[in-house]
Amino acid sequence: MTEHGDAKTVLVSGASRGIGRHCALALEQAGFHVLAGVRSTGAVHALKALSKDRMQPVQLDITSADSIAALKAELAGRPLDGVVNNAGMAVLRPLEFLPIEELRREFDVNLFGHIAVLQAVLPGLRAAKGRVVNISSISGFIGFPFFGAYAASKFAMEGMSDALRRELRGTGVSVSVIQPGNIDTGIWEDSFTKGKALEDQFPEEALDVYGSRFQANGAGSYGPSRKSSPDAVAAAVVSALTDARPKNRYLVGPDARRLARLRRFLPDALLDRFV
Repeated sequence: MTEHGDAKTVLVSGASRGIGRHCALALEQAGFHVLAGVRSTGAVHALKALSKDRMQPVQLDITSADSIAALKAELAGRPLDGVVNNAGMAVLRPLEFLPIEELRREFDVNLFGHIAVLQAVLPGLRAAKGRVVNISSISGFIGFPFFGAYAASKFAMEGMSDALRRELRGTGVSVSVIQPGNIDTGIWEDSFTKGKALEDQFPEEALDVYGSRFQANGAGSYGPSRKSSPDAVAAAVVSALTDARPKNRYLVGPDARRLARLRRFLPDALLDRFV
């Protein structure tokens, strides 16, 4: 955007904490003018306190049509050099007993909201020959038990990204997917707290069927592997927005790379046993 001199402008959703905050700060450090999307005024003030002069916190709820309309009006068709679709949530419980409204909420945040953002910003991205960076997960290519809702939304993110990349071929707009493994953020603690509240509404048979297995496997991580720093994801995002030839996919973390190899080479029966 010309009003910020030579600095390229990138929008980051879900920037109030965790991966999104680390991405926003890393991109500012890399010289971008960052539109940091957050949902609360408190988060706006917190980001302003952390940032230098190239970050502009903006209130953005990607599930709100009014908020998306306000974003579109703010951009007003001006060139945009990149968008990082990061906002996300996770509900970890057996699909058999997960309320359908919770599954719909998972898709609203992890997929439909990002498509709404893309619909608002793509004219500006085309004008700047900008880049789309979608934050997926290793759950976008392996479905772990009790991560069914989250995995479904991330598998959908992967498919949407492939289709979008092919639709935008020839426009100068690239589409990259970031696939983090275990990352040290608060999303899993939040998801476990939410899941415990949901459990109180489950019928007694849910504990009989899944109780012991859930306690062993569903506590909010992808197993015993060491968690990587959100800075590793932020570095991959910076690469996706600055590499001369951005990759279609960036795996982040040793567990992500290991699981990607297993998914590629193991037949489903063996992979099921491993998972």
